[in-house]
Amino acid sequence: MEAGLLIKLFLTFAKIGLVGFGGGMAILPLIYQSVSEFNAIDADEFADLFAISQATPGPLAVNAATFSGFETAGIPGAIAATLGVAFPAFILVALCVRFLSRYKQSRLVQGAFVGIRPVAVGMIMAGFVMMAETTLLSGSLPDVGSIGQLLEIVKPVQVLMVIATFVAAQKFKVGAIKLILIMGVLGAFLCKGELL
Repeated sequence: MEAGLLIKLFLTFAKIGLVGFGGGMAILPLIYQSVSEFNAIDADEFADLFAISQATPGPLAVNAATFSGFETAGIPGAIAATLGVAFPAFILVALCVRFLSRYKQSRLVQGAFVGIRPVAVGMIMAGFVMMAETTLLSGSLPDVGSIGQLLEIVKPVQVLMVIATFVAAQKFKVGAIKLILIMGVLGAFLCKGELL
C-alpha cells in the first residue's frame, strides 16, 4: 500500500472534518467532491455509500469516510480516512467548549451562530439535491428543459418510496430502523437491483 495515498486520504478527510460545518447531510457534497478526486466512486456508488452510511450506526461523516477510504485503499484507507475526518472535529470541539464557556454571552459569538445556521441549511439542501438527482432521476436536472422532460426521467417507484418514508416518519413517527428495513425489503422486491 502506498503511504502517499494513505496520507492524501487522511488529509482530504481532515479537510472535510475541519470545514464540514453542519455535519451529516451538510457535508455530503464536500465528501463527494473529495472522493471523486480519487476516482474511486461514481455518483450511483456515492448514493449507495450515503444509504449505507445512513443505515449503519454512527455519524454520517465517519461512516462515509470509512466506506470511501475502504473503496479507495482497502482497510488501511478506511482507517486513514476515518482518523482524518474525526481528528479535526475532536480538536475543534475541545477548543469550542473552552471558547464558548468563556465568550457565550458575546454578541459577536451569538451573531456568528446566527450566520452559520443558514449555511448549514443551504449545504443540507445541496446534499439533498445531489442525492435526489441520483436516486430519483434517470437523467440530469440541468438537461431538463420542460416539465414533460422531467416526468420522462423521474423514477416513479423511488419517488413513491420517498413520499411514503416521509409520511411514515413525520405523521406516524415510524422509527428510522423500521423504515430502512421496510424500504429495503420493498426495494428488493419492487426494484430487483434495477435502476428504475
